[in-house]
Amino acid sequence: MGSSKKKGQQRKAAKKALAAAAASGGGEDSTVDGGGSNSKIVAKIRSGDNKTTKKLFTAEGMASLSFISYEHSGVLSVVLQFLKRCESETFDGVMNSVGGDLKSPLLWIRVLVTASYVEPSCKLQIAQNIGSLISCMVNDTERRFFKSSKHWRQGIVRFFNLVMNIMETKEKDALENMQIVEALLQHEGLLRFIIQWIFWTEYRPDIVKELKSEDFLRSTIIRLSGRLIEMLVLSSGMKGEGGNWLLEIGSTPIVSKEYDPNFMLSYTAKMVNQLKETKEKKHKNVFKMVRRLIRDADCVDKGVITEMIDWGTNCVINYDDALKVGILFLDWIYQGAGNRYSNDTRVAFAIREGLIEMCLGFIKRFSEHESFENDDELPMHDVIRCILYGVNNISLHEKTAKAIRNKRSSIKEKLVRLEQDIIEGIEEKLLRNGKDNSLLQIESILNLNGSYCCRCNKSLSKTEVMQCNGCHRMVYCSRACQKEDWLNGHMLACCSTASNETAGTFQGRYWPERVPSDERAATKLKEIEINMNMIQLKLFLDRSDTIRRQAKDLNLPLYDCVVLFDLRECPPTVNIEEYTESFGVEDEIEGFEESRSKDNIMCVYHSRMYNRSSRDELSMQRFFPHEWLKKQGK
Repeated sequence: MGSSKKKGQQRKAAKKALAAAAASGGGEDSTVDGGGSNSKIVAKIRSGDNKTTKKLFTAEGMASLSFISYEHSGVLSVVLQFLKRCESETFDGVMNSVGGDLKSPLLWIRVLVTASYVEPSCKLQIAQNIGSLISCMVNDTERRFFKSSKHWRQGIVRFFNLVMNIMETKEKDALENMQIVEALLQHEGLLRFIIQWIFWTEYRPDIVKELKSEDFLRSTIIRLSGRLIEMLVLSSGMKGEGGNWLLEIGSTPIVSKEYDPNFMLSYTAKMVNQLKETKEKKHKNVFKMVRRLIRDADCVDKGVITEMIDWGTNCVINYDDALKVGILFLDWIYQGAGNRYSNDTRVAFAIREGLIEMCLGFIKRFSEHESFENDDELPMHDVIRCILYGVNNISLHEKTAKAIRNKRSSIKEKLVRLEQDIIEGIEEKLLRNGKDNSLLQIESILNLNGSYCCRCNKSLSKTEVMQCNGCHRMVYCSRACQKEDWLNGHMLACCSTASNETAGTFQGRYWPERVPSDERAATKLKEIEINMNMIQLKLFLDRSDTIRRQAKDLNLPLYDCVVLFDLRECPPTVNIEEYTESFGVEDEIEGFEESRSKDNIMCVYHSRMYNRSSRDELSMQRFFPHEWLKKQGK
């Protein structure tokens, strides 16, 4: 007879035994205080009697006992009290203290397993009072239970059965069971240990060897552990404190750091790895789990990013898998919790690992697919566009901007090659529709992230960058350009010379002057300011034809215009307004009139720091000699 079938029959027999005991006169209110056989049984359990303890989890033994309730008889409390001593005492020492003949502490765990199954009302009491047992069992390097590795080896499988029984629930009892699960998972290390159980066969040869004699039960542990974590991740009740479970599950290394301190692959990264290797029909739940961990708990580390990009670049063989990769990146870049874009450090890492090249690969490989632009739910074209839009909005931050600058030549090479394919008609759909919007987005991101002289627009290498010593915001290729820019208006804007009245009014400063109180936001503001200063002139010159045309359409002289660049769009948009419309406050209009010159044109640049909402909008302004526009027209 199979082990699982036999176990099921034993459970049914145990329930019948309880029912028979109830029919013979025992009741749910039977207690130790009531005297009789109950108090004698409890006394024997308390004295460590082996024969009586074994009766508590065998069907025949339970039928011979008179008590009806583990909880109300006091038996459960006695067993839990014994197990609370498992960290600090030896089993022999405990038995000597009570004069008992119990053969193994495993019997106490088996009592709890049976009680949790046949009497669900015990679950909460057990969950709240097995902290010491959990502390011993989750230490999978020392492996000591009552200070004995032998007892740990004998008890680990039954301990797992106990955890599973406590967490098992019927749908109608889901709310009540959530309280029990919370009580159980509050014990430090348990959730991490359950996750690491799943990967014993793959990564823990020491434990596999130790449990070799119980190979079937060990494989059952691994299988059911995976189901348990899947239940926790996908449960609709994972709210409030449950959110912390998601974060802990997703970020936990799948191998204990005590066993291998250098092994850092997280559970989320491993699940992405499984998506790469699992057959399509098994993708569904794993994909749902990964989406939830990324979207709702932001469980994204370098390992997760590396696995996703490797999947998208080297392992994707069909459109559906490519779309899954894109959706995961979309969930990450537009974090589901809150209204923030993803972290600058991690986006920079993704760029270095090949995120933009992966998007180019998707365009090349799947642009002819029937669902690329017209999928009823989510076309890949839109997914790529949104990923690039998110990258664009974080790309002015220091680390991401640097990563893009470092990858610029290789990305540009692949972009040019793909554009050449379009011209040659290899990508017929793209050719019919003109240059794909995603390619324009990539070009825009590259153009926003070079180092340029703030005066002459020369592209700068690391060694060529000269920074203004006053504001540390403007960069130049030479002292000549720095001097020319200083005389052209930067002396009015530089924080080393500007008064409170003029600071923020002229070039090279954000406008209106408003430093966020949050330290992180203030740092990000400065990063964006520096990067924007380096690309302002390039944006201005690249769009000189548009600027002249719009000014002509409005019948305005350039010195009466304000040029509005919106870097929140990808590619950025440019619009012209008359200064009287652009500045709605009378003082601002007067300030513009006092400072304007027929030799200059004002530009205002809008971007965001790290939030998609408008309240974190950043504006900058700068004057440029409008004679440059005339030169551009020649």
